[in-house]
Amino acid sequence: MIGFVLSGYETTSTVLMLAIKYLHDHPHAQDELRKENLEIRKGKPEDYTINWDDYKSMSFTRAVVLETLRMSALGLGLLRRTTADTEIKGYIIPKGWTIFVCTMETIKDPDTYPEPLKFNPWRWPKSNLESHQYFMLFGGGARLCPGKELGILEVSMFLHYLVTRYRWEEVGENKIVSFPKVEAPNGLYYRLRNC
Repeated sequence: MIGFVLSGYETTSTVLMLAIKYLHDHPHAQDELRKENLEIRKGKPEDYTINWDDYKSMSFTRAVVLETLRMSALGLGLLRRTTADTEIKGYIIPKGWTIFVCTMETIKDPDTYPEPLKFNPWRWPKSNLESHQYFMLFGGGARLCPGKELGILEVSMFLHYLVTRYRWEEVGENKIVSFPKVEAPNGLYYRLRNC
């Protein structure tokens, strides 16, 4: 039950917080995100509400969300039970064993994600990194999180309205810690202004 509450509430709000922080710290990414989202609004009335086709066209926005998720490593890992003897790099995991897959380590693998500690949304659009072979934050197979697309949609919509209507600057020293969970122990403070 705690997993449902955590994944439905804490993950989305934490990803939103981190996206704002990463975009603030990487103005080039913020500019590209703004450009993509302003293009959607071009020639439309100010009260225009974006639709599904608009959302599906937001490839860089999706890349920013996925990179924020990758950098944040919100879930510590996944518990799985082996259904057959499984060999991994010469080791046998017997059938019936429960294993813990540390997703935080898989998303920091430099062989899959060059410079894994660097915020780089440009790595996503031209790759297959979103496949569950590499990106297991939402689980995979029959245990794929049913809220995956909803979460990405929520963050994308928030970012769309944020970057098309506002600019922000940090107020004070905003610090993020990532252990035992990702959080801003003293909060994150920004000053917003209309574009």
